[in-house]
Amino acid sequence: MSATALPKAANALRDLGRFQDIPVVRQLAVFILAAAAIALGLWLFFWTQKPDYVTVQAGLDAKSTAQASDALRTAQIPYKLDAATGALTVPADQAGAARMTMASAGITSSGPAGFESLQGDQGFGTSQFVESARYQHAMEIELARTIAQLRPVREARVHLAMPKPSAFTRQNEPASASVVLQLGAGQTLEQNQIDAIERLVASSVPDLSPEHVTVVDQFGRLLSQDDPDSAEAVNAKQFEQQRRQEALYVQRIEELLAPMTGPGRVSAKVSVDMDFAQTEQASETYGPQPAIVRSEQLSESGNLSASNANAQGVPGSASNTPNAANTAAPANAANPANGAAPQQANANAGNNSGTRSTVRNYEIDRTLTHTRQATPRIRRVTAAVLVDNVPAGSATAGKPAATRALNDGELKRIETLVQQAIGYDQQRGDVVSVVNAPFAPAAVETPQDALPMWQDPRALNIARMALGGLAVLGLIFFVLRPAFRAMLSPRVPVGNALVPAGGQVMPTVTAEMVDDDEVPVKLSPAYSPKPVLPPGPGFEQKLQTAREVASTDPRRVAQVVREMVNSDG
Repeated sequence: MSATALPKAANALRDLGRFQDIPVVRQLAVFILAAAAIALGLWLFFWTQKPDYVTVQAGLDAKSTAQASDALRTAQIPYKLDAATGALTVPADQAGAARMTMASAGITSSGPAGFESLQGDQGFGTSQFVESARYQHAMEIELARTIAQLRPVREARVHLAMPKPSAFTRQNEPASASVVLQLGAGQTLEQNQIDAIERLVASSVPDLSPEHVTVVDQFGRLLSQDDPDSAEAVNAKQFEQQRRQEALYVQRIEELLAPMTGPGRVSAKVSVDMDFAQTEQASETYGPQPAIVRSEQLSESGNLSASNANAQGVPGSASNTPNAANTAAPANAANPANGAAPQQANANAGNNSGTRSTVRNYEIDRTLTHTRQATPRIRRVTAAVLVDNVPAGSATAGKPAATRALNDGELKRIETLVQQAIGYDQQRGDVVSVVNAPFAPAAVETPQDALPMWQDPRALNIARMALGGLAVLGLIFFVLRPAFRAMLSPRVPVGNALVPAGGQVMPTVTAEMVDDDEVPVKLSPAYSPKPVLPPGPGFEQKLQTAREVASTDPRRVAQVVREMVNSDG
């Protein structure tokens, strides 16, 4: 152990002596370089350990910011507060916990101030234009808050264009509005929801009609319809209604068969053919019952004798004579089709003549029918149902349960249930198909919402630490080590450069002394004349070299001493 410790101590003392022999400027440069290397290494270390901070709340007032800071401090979650924007940032790996902590404390982002901004002091010199602009901005903020409360909407922005009325224009420009919606992941809006947003905005702004409200989503897709009565809008509504009907049938089938087959063992698709044509029908019918007399009118004119004339006029003595009853002419039947039956009878007896007429009105049984077909009407339904094999037994440890195919009776029962679920009608040509087939095992897929590796905070932290370690190693081996070697290595002067006969200056020559008899010389590759050797080493240096050789290689020293003794003897 002492044989290895002594050379190390000797080398350390030699290096210290060499360091003391170099100039003070080079010593100072060594200290500065070492301090810079240590500072850079510490910065890299803290940089690799520093977490990424993300914003959890922004736009809070002073009171909410203080409450949020207290809640995070109580939960021992480190945070940073931006004095300029008031944003609260926390480490990325604790962002979820910070949001839950703030939500449990009732602290939410209130966003920009709406009508609250009008409650403060507006100032004495505020112009009417500034007041109108503030009111319009407050209205936009309030509408955006209201729309953002809808379930599919995550964030909303509203822009209002309200022209200033003028007495010098015959017709003022109508107001308009634009709504930008940021929907949640996988969320969509139905057409009726879009219409509701349009009517909501139009009802909140004077002189604004729903036709002048434009609604778009975060992808730039136009959601609103310019003309709700246009062919494109009508077709879109009809398609949406047909899609909802198909989805309703599919939901009915799957919910009905799930208790029988088990969850996830039924796949159903339904196609509905709907008729959106509007039809109206009017009809008038007459009843077969006999007509009923509603009113009757009799009239007579002329002079009729008592012997051969019919009784006419107001009943009296002339019409009640016995001869009048025998000579009265029978009344003719009325025509039911016309509703009135006039009758006339002429009586000529001797020199007397006269006329008689009868008008009867009948009540006829008549039925008026006006029919309007409800739209849409289902013309045909086609359903296809695929059923997986059902379990045949219980699952064992590490093995799934065995399955079996459905028999004909079970398939028939399933088909009957499907027909009842969709309202099967054979007369309109409905088709139901039920097939039993084993389902393929579900493949394990990478979630679509997973972040890429270069965006994952954990991967970024690992990459940062690896990069910092490589930077430290590169700094040590490629910067510090060569610099320390160059500064600590002794430079032996070789005297002035020689000038040969041709007048060309000879290059500088360096030498390293190994021992007394062997002096290797390093020459520049550009020119290699005979160099001038440096002066010989001093006695102290020779003695030190001999001691080092004796301690490191005793056998060699013994061999040298033996040869010296033999040569002297």
